[in-house]
Amino acid sequence: MDIDNGHSDITEQEVDDLVNHPKHYTAGGIECIDYINACKFDYLEGNIVKYVTRYKHKNGVEDLRKAEFYLRMLIERELPHGNRYGDKT
Repeated sequence: MDIDNGHSDITEQEVDDLVNHPKHYTAGGIECIDYINACKFDYLEGNIVKYVTRYKHKNGVEDLRKAEFYLRMLIERELPHGNRYGDKT
C-alpha cells in the first residue's frame, strides 16, 4: 500500500524503516543504538559512535566533523583540570 508521503514509490513499511531502522545505522548487522546502549555510553560517547558509524552511508566528512566535535568535548572532560595536553605532570 502506498501512503501519501510525497513519494508514491515508498511503502508504509519502508517509511517506518527510515524512521526506526535507517540503513545508515544498520550497516554491518548491528544497529548503532543497540551498540551504544550495550556499552552504556553517555551522550558524548554515543554521538561519537553514531557519527563515525554513519559517515560512509550518510553525510561523509560532515559526520566525521560532528564526531570530532564531540570527541574534543570528551577529551576536554576527561583531562585533568587545567592540563590541556593530558600530561601527567
